[in-house]
Formats: sequence, C-alpha cells, structure tokens
Amino acid sequence: MPSTHRTITLSPRADDAIVRLAYGRSISPRRADLLLALTLAVPAVAQQLAWPIAATPLAVAIALASTLPIALRRSHPLGAAFLSTLPWFIPTDGYVAVGYVAVFVLFYSAAAYTASLPRVLALAAYAVAVGLFVAWHNDETTGEYMGAVTAVVLPVLAGRLVREHREQAEQLRALTAELERERERTAQLAVAEERARIARELHDVVAHGLSVIAIQADGAEAALDRDPALARRPLSAIRRSAEEALAEMRRLLGVLRTTEAAELAPQPGLAELPRLVERARAAGLPVTLEVDGEPRALPASLDLSAYRIVQEALTNARKHARDAPTTVRVEWRRDLIALHVRDTGTAAVQPNGDGHGLVGMRERVKLHGGELRAEPLPHGGFEVEARLPL
Repeated sequence: MPSTHRTITLSPRADDAIVRLAYGRSISPRRADLLLALTLAVPAVAQQLAWPIAATPLAVAIALASTLPIALRRSHPLGAAFLSTLPWFIPTDGYVAVGYVAVFVLFYSAAAYTASLPRVLALAAYAVAVGLFVAWHNDETTGEYMGAVTAVVLPVLAGRLVREHREQAEQLRALTAELERERERTAQLAVAEERARIARELHDVVAHGLSVIAIQADGAEAALDRDPALARRPLSAIRRSAEEALAEMRRLLGVLRTTEAAELAPQPGLAELPRLVERARAAGLPVTLEVDGEPRALPASLDLSAYRIVQEALTNARKHARDAPTTVRVEWRRDLIALHVRDTGTAAVQPNGDGHGLVGMRERVKLHGGELRAEPLPHGGFEVEARLPL
C-alpha cells in the first residue's frame, strides 16, 4: 500500500561537513559519498591483507562489501544498508575494524533519507535478527548480542531524529515563506485601496476643473456678444482652472505610479530608449540596443506606448531571466514600427499570467490597432514583439 507520508527532500548537513573538512572544498553529495566509501574501504582492505579474517581473497571481498555500499547511501539508502548485511552470513575468524563505522553510517542514512517509516523499521528488524542469529550461531558472549542490537538500533534512532528535525525545519521555512507572501498580499491590497481613493480624488479634481471651465466658457461666450473686453476675465479663469486641474492630475497620477517619480517632466518616448537601456544595465541586466531604419516623429500617444512596451518587456526580462543577455531591436518601416525584446533565459521561465505587464502591453497595442506576440522561444529565452502601425 502506498505510503501517505509526505516526502521532503533533504539536503546534506553534518555528514557532508566531515568530507568538506577532509578535502578542503565543497563537492557534490554523490561524490562525497563515494569518497567516504573509499576512505573506509582502504583501511578495511589493508587490514585484511595484513591480518585476514578468512582466506585473503574472501577477506578482501568482505571488506569491500562492508564499506563500498556507502557510495549508495543517499541514492539507495535501504538497498545499501541491506547489502552491507550480506557479509554477516559468511563465517570468519574476526571482524572488519571499520565495519562498525560503516554499519553506523549506512543505517543512519537509511533512516535519515527514507520517507517510509515502516520500511525503515522492517530493515532494522531484519538487521537485528541477522545480527542475533550470527551471534547465536557463533556462540558469542552476551556482549555480542547487545552489540548486534545497538549497532543497528542506535544509528536508526539517530537518523530518524535528524530527519524529523529537518522536516520540521523545512515546514517552518515553508510557513515563514507563506506568511511573507500573505504579508505582501495584505500590503498590495492596502496599496490598491489607497490607489482607488486617489483615483476618486483625481476624478473629483478633474470634474471640478472641467465644471469651472464650462461655466466660465459660457460667460466668455455671452460677453463676446456685448463687450469683448468683458471676456478677458472668464478666459483668464479658464486658463487658470485648466492649469490647476492638469497640475493636480499629473501629481495624483505620479502617486499612482510605482516606478516613476511624480514630476512635471514631459512623458518619455522612443528617444529615451538609450537612457532606459542604461538604467537596465545598471540594474544588472546585460542589454543591447539595435535600431534599424530612420527614426521619425511619432504622435505623442504612440511614442509613449512604444516606450512603455519596451520598458515593461525589460522589466519582465530582469525579473524572470535574471542576468541573461537581452536584445532590444527597433525597426522603423514605412508603414509601421516593430519592437523586439528578446532574452536568452530559460524557456520554462515565463512572466506570470496573473501580473499586469503583458495585459498592459496588449491594451496599448490594441489601442493603436497593432499586434503583440509574447511567447517562449524554442531553444530557450522569451521574446516580446509588438507591431504598431504608423
């Protein structure tokens, strides 16, 4: 019956630290296990060559069978521990000195790296039974019976305690990450509520300004029929109200933006692309800018939309492709402008569908009657291509 116990991938801890200290550098877990197996196999074989416990070839085979399974202690923990018990059935005139160390490592690993507790208990029961049988068959003393039990039970208990501790640590890290995500979601909700309030304020400001302009325009129109000089005051009020409404709208829109300063500078366009690329490079994204064709003046709305599309595509590349090389290509054609932003990151890494980046780009392209393609590339990377008719 399949086990319902949740499997947690365990990373090497103290057992690998010994190998790192011995060899002075960090190595992969598989290589660390192989080195540990060889480290124990060498003195075990040397002992059998000097003081064999059976015929020399058989003694060497017993030494290797007792230590080399350590190389599989993480990839096949139960199988490695089981293999190490097979030499126990061979009658000998002594013991492999480092065999007790190998037994401890193998049964500790079987308990620490196996998720199924029933399987671990079954292996431990089998190993204890074999140890007791061998002690009885060899007519050993009472101490050997105790050694046969403790040599298996103690490392299994130690391995299981370590596994439980690591599972709790993993669960604690997962809970901490979930709490952090919940905190971010709460903060985003608060920001969204505040932006909705600001949007209502923006509506009120603009509506008030337009109301004043409409009223003053009526007064100016009436004054023009009687005395044109009287239209000066309402026209001045119209200009003043329009300036105040625009300034307030720009200020509130600046608050709504998350990545731009609220300033009264002109809106950016494709002429600002070199500066945008430089800022992306300063942030750690290697970007290359290519321009094909002769740039020309664009309507303000189209110019701004083209800039924002490239800006959002670079933001996605920096967020999802990390430090992968990215190319921005602008093609000026007779009847359209084509924007290409391509990174060389992993194909499986794509912008999240629940964000507003791609949605915003599609809306801008749709507004100008263009086409947008945003998809992973067959050989890795992601590309955004926008075609905006002129």
